[in-house]
Amino acid sequence: MLKLGIVVANVGIGFFQEYRAERALDALRKHSSPMATVIRNKAGTANSISIPTSAVTLGDIVVLEAGQVVPADIRLFDSSNLQIDESILTGESITAIKVTESISRDEGEYTSIGDCFNIAFAGTVVSKGEGRGIVYAIGMNTEIGKIAATLRDDESLVPRPTFRKRAIIILRKVLGLHNTSPLQRTYNPSLLSLLTIV
Repeated sequence: MLKLGIVVANVGIGFFQEYRAERALDALRKHSSPMATVIRNKAGTANSISIPTSAVTLGDIVVLEAGQVVPADIRLFDSSNLQIDESILTGESITAIKVTESISRDEGEYTSIGDCFNIAFAGTVVSKGEGRGIVYAIGMNTEIGKIAATLRDDESLVPRPTFRKRAIIILRKVLGLHNTSPLQRTYNPSLLSLLTIV
């Protein structure tokens, strides 16, 4: 009877600890999932609501505050001392000061990302101030999405190794000679003469 009581107590304690751990993980997931504050019209009234960044759509008015990650590419129409860290896109360590004025440029001239002072780009971080703007690009249509698409396309241009090279790589892996230094190959001469043809 004592053994049965110990088993029941052990199962109960294990269940309780598992339940607490699951609740803690749920709280961490909610805390770590990026949220965006948007202004949407509901029944003719503009309401400020907090939604996951994946739910931001074209035409949403996004409210930006210090510490937030910009959820999409946004054309700013209101800013108050707004500064955004765009190093992920431009590589510049200095934060970009954002304003609402239109950019003047010559016809046909491309404006670089670093010169777009009236746009907040997806993936960048608001370091100071606050602002509001309208979403004009989401997902793969954002500047960071275009960069990701370019990188993915470049990977497809890498030629596949021939059958002979793949067979030699497999043989080297089996013998423990794949990705080894010349010194390691010197001290592991087994079948090395067959594998030096690559």
